[in-house]
Amino acid sequence: MIFIDSDIIIDYFRGDESIVNILNENLDKIATTEINVFEVMFGFHLKKNISEKRINEAIKFFDSIDVFAFDYGCGEKSAELLSILIKEGKQIDQNDCLIASIILKNGFNKILTNNKKHFERIKGLKLV
Repeated sequence: MIFIDSDIIIDYFRGDESIVNILNENLDKIATTEINVFEVMFGFHLKKNISEKRINEAIKFFDSIDVFAFDYGCGEKSAELLSILIKEGKQIDQNDCLIASIILKNGFNKILTNNKKHFERIKGLKLV
């Protein structure tokens, strides 16, 4: 299972051909998190002119892949990850720690993202 980050999902909706091809060819192998759903949908709702078509496309997309929740155990895992990074002077955004905790807590380790600067700091994650 390969998790996709919000920036990849946004590139998909923008029609980035390479991302569209990768995701369409691997729909059965990709997943994301509820945190990523929040980030993407928040961006759509924040726009001055909210596109109901875009909202519906996003809902259909998220319904077509596995979406993992921030559930019991993720809070402790994300707190551990973020505290280690802060102590090392390598702090990242909290949402990225929440995403990483969901991936790792569920026994996975791969993420497709353009945000290598943050995710490469998390031990146990592999960037695709």
